[in-house]
Amino acid sequence: MNFYNFINLIKLESIKQEKTLNLIASENYSSLSTIIYSSSCYINKYTEGYPKNRYYSGCKIFDIFENKSIIESQLLFSSLFSNVQPHSGAQANFAVFQTLLNKNDKILSLDLKSGGHLTHGFIKNFSAKIFNIINYCLDKNNLIDNNYINLIIKKEKPKLLILGYSSYQELIDWKKLNIISKKNNCYILSDISHISGFICSGLIKNPINYSDVVSSTTHKTLRGIKGGILLSNNKNIFNKINSSVFPGQQGGSISNNIISKYVSFKEANNFNFIKYTKQILINSKIMLKTFFYRGYKSSTKETINHMFLINLLNKCTLLIEKILEKNGILLNRNFFPNDIKFSKNPSAIRIGLSSVTTRKLKNLEVELISNYICDIIENYKKNYKNQIKILCLKFPIYK
Repeated sequence: MNFYNFINLIKLESIKQEKTLNLIASENYSSLSTIIYSSSCYINKYTEGYPKNRYYSGCKIFDIFENKSIIESQLLFSSLFSNVQPHSGAQANFAVFQTLLNKNDKILSLDLKSGGHLTHGFIKNFSAKIFNIINYCLDKNNLIDNNYINLIIKKEKPKLLILGYSSYQELIDWKKLNIISKKNNCYILSDISHISGFICSGLIKNPINYSDVVSSTTHKTLRGIKGGILLSNNKNIFNKINSSVFPGQQGGSISNNIISKYVSFKEANNFNFIKYTKQILINSKIMLKTFFYRGYKSSTKETINHMFLINLLNKCTLLIEKILEKNGILLNRNFFPNDIKFSKNPSAIRIGLSSVTTRKLKNLEVELISNYICDIIENYKKNYKNQIKILCLKFPIYK
């Protein structure tokens, strides 16, 4: 394949993104500024180590950028310490495990089928291969039961409790769970990857004062480029975390991405970003309400963030995902709490409203899209390709 074919593939992806509505909860559109800075000449610079303590020469200018990125993230999340070097959320979580745990130590985390994440203890993930994973599940109302967690912690004595999830649409009582954990000498890792945008906007309570460490990705609701971040108010723990990130698991940082992270932190610390995250919540609630009106069930009666699950137990979610994609709507199939189906064809679809809100779609458009999805689920022959294309032209990503 020659160079021009590669360029054409990039163009095709760009066209596809412009002509489809993205409802994948783990995705968002990075701002043009973050894209530009992530493509800067710093892509050429290897920056192994930390500011003023590098293992290659020529890093003095970059040190300024990394320090600015650290400070901006601390301001954004009200944290005393920040590491902006993790290449991803998974690597950020692994650095925490490496810092706080020894091999075979117990981790208490939400079961994957209940909304947990792969790095929180899925059997095929490094987390389960190195550590002893104990899962808690949701209660009969598909909510986190703090008293149940308390009983498990007292019985099993885990060394780490993981809070923060990949498909949970309700609030977490950070304070109460912190009290429970501290009584039992258990660390808390709060993985806020999906809700970090709402936390820095003040729309969801910040867990920084109730956690030993907070981890997050920098895309999703934060709307930056892909990457990870670690935050803490505990100096002793954080000094060890820095060593776990480098040289514990990573060599050089991705220099251009750290500069781009700084830009995204700066953009998120802004009144316009608060308006944006408020609209995500409005759009999410409107879409879920429309599904309820059409007779569908979710895991809970409401959502307090950008996403929710729709139970399609008697449907083939793999087929629905593919048919919706042909119509220009992207989402993903997902486990429903206590799912009896397998991962390739689970019982639910997961819907997130960050990307379409970035395109400035609001109440009426969101309700319309919701009905399109319901119509297609109920009749696979329904065709809304043209309607989706018109919406996409009316609400472009970057123009």
